[in-house]
Amino acid sequence: MKAAGELPRPWRAVEQRAVSWLAAHHFRFDPHTAEESTVLFARKALVEMALLVGLRARLDPAPFDGDYQRLFDRMSAAAKRPSYRELVGRDERALLLYAGTHAALRLCGQESEEFHHLIEQSVAGRYATSFERIPYRQLDLLHTLELAGVDHPLPPVEDVLPLTLFCADPSVLRLGDRDIYAITHTVFYATDFGLRVPSWPAGFDLSRAVELLEALCLLSRHRGNADLVAELLCSLLCLGVHDSAEAERGWAFLVEVQEADGRVAGPEGIVHPGLEGSDEEYRSWATAYHTTIVAALAGLLARGATVIRRPRPSPATAPDDTQRTTALRRATLWLADAAVTADLEEALPAAATAARGARALAEPALAQAVLASVVKRVEAEQGPSPWRRVGADVVFECAHGLRAASRDCATLDRFLEDTATALTGLTAVPVAAAGGVAHLMRLGWLTEDTGSALIASADPAPLMTDGPPPAMTAKGLVQYAGDDPDRLPGGEAARAVGERLAAALPAACQDYKLDEVAVLLRCLILLGWADHRVVRDGVEFLLRQQTPSGAFGWPAVDDPDQRTGLRQRWTQSCVVTLSTPVG
Repeated sequence: MKAAGELPRPWRAVEQRAVSWLAAHHFRFDPHTAEESTVLFARKALVEMALLVGLRARLDPAPFDGDYQRLFDRMSAAAKRPSYRELVGRDERALLLYAGTHAALRLCGQESEEFHHLIEQSVAGRYATSFERIPYRQLDLLHTLELAGVDHPLPPVEDVLPLTLFCADPSVLRLGDRDIYAITHTVFYATDFGLRVPSWPAGFDLSRAVELLEALCLLSRHRGNADLVAELLCSLLCLGVHDSAEAERGWAFLVEVQEADGRVAGPEGIVHPGLEGSDEEYRSWATAYHTTIVAALAGLLARGATVIRRPRPSPATAPDDTQRTTALRRATLWLADAAVTADLEEALPAAATAARGARALAEPALAQAVLASVVKRVEAEQGPSPWRRVGADVVFECAHGLRAASRDCATLDRFLEDTATALTGLTAVPVAAAGGVAHLMRLGWLTEDTGSALIASADPAPLMTDGPPPAMTAKGLVQYAGDDPDRLPGGEAARAVGERLAAALPAACQDYKLDEVAVLLRCLILLGWADHRVVRDGVEFLLRQQTPSGAFGWPAVDDPDQRTGLRQRWTQSCVVTLSTPVG
């Protein structure tokens, strides 16, 4: 039984197996024995392994066990060679490689005065520390020199942190792998791997920072990227968070992907193209050593008694809903105006969505004029009823809007009556029809008993599987729910579906598929994810797509008709999502 606020025990086994695998391949970390084409790769691997060993000495006062000792011996042997350490005086751009190894030796009580002098000389040369670095690399330099005990004239960590991506609180939906590495490494160096609390910039919100890391962990899990999952687990621990539900899922993921011998495979494409012709055993090591090191480091941080611990921070205040309601009102007005001059086939969806937006804002008057206009046009139509040509959502939103405005439409009433009569003779309905049945009940066209029985006949279980594309799953679930969050299943199955939909959002945003973004967000809100960082960033993404006119979307096309059509469709999708009741 784990103690309150403590991570699950699997982290210990992950570390032990990972270190065992690294120790079994210790010879691969020695540049002296590497082939000429892989020497630089081995130097990079050596300093990463040295970081792990040095942190083991800092975080655990017990003597090294056999596996850690084997890694230390390999690092020490490499660092003692003049052919290795004297390179720092010949290649100042690679200062971090050698300073990191020296720092690890120092942490292990094996500082070399000669090595220290070489690094000091490199720093004094005024180039190794001054060529242009992006902020998190500058933090890496500051942290490494600190651990190496080398003085320098560089600005402190506090001056660099405001320039980092992490402290800018970026949207999770826009971050690529390189961005995530910049974020995790910023946390590592700023917190000294969880051993200090830095002076964060003014306005820094720790609760949002934790949400950011947890959201990225979810997305990385669904991409199968164990490297980033491990780095994000380390970052949460460095911030003192040991009681995160997302972290527990991250650990379960690492346990699942770790191979029996302890190897944790890295993502595809991490090996330098020059290594493609290498033998299978070497490739197996080269594609996994970094991820396996980070997995071991996560386990080490999880059990480190001196690593900061704090309760998972909660947001100080509820999110401000002003932007959403303002955007919804502007878009509702735009749709109402657009429907007046559009063809009837386009006017009906626009009017219906305007009615929905007005209803969500509790301002039915916003849609009264446009509803009166389209009803007049519908009543003047000859031939088949236009209500048969539009979707069910359009029909029901118009009906709700007219009821809120205390207006009637004879042709709409006949259509609803006919539909209810047809349903009364059935004993079951498709899943996609369940939401429509609920609307007919709310509008008074179906009795409670009849409607409830029909809804109960629709089984949403097939919608909860991994088979269909996420956007199709989302569409099916919102059709089934009919804006009633309580109708959707809960528990582990619902959480799994929510994760799958959330994981699909970044690509939909990147490809500018606003309809997909909107339906994914709508379903996630109904599933109870409205306050999740991924969903909040998704809603913010939609809000950033609103034009000065109130419409949504940047078509990036020149044809006027095409631009109008796209904007009307996107605005309708966005209004539906922004007006979705929170579950």
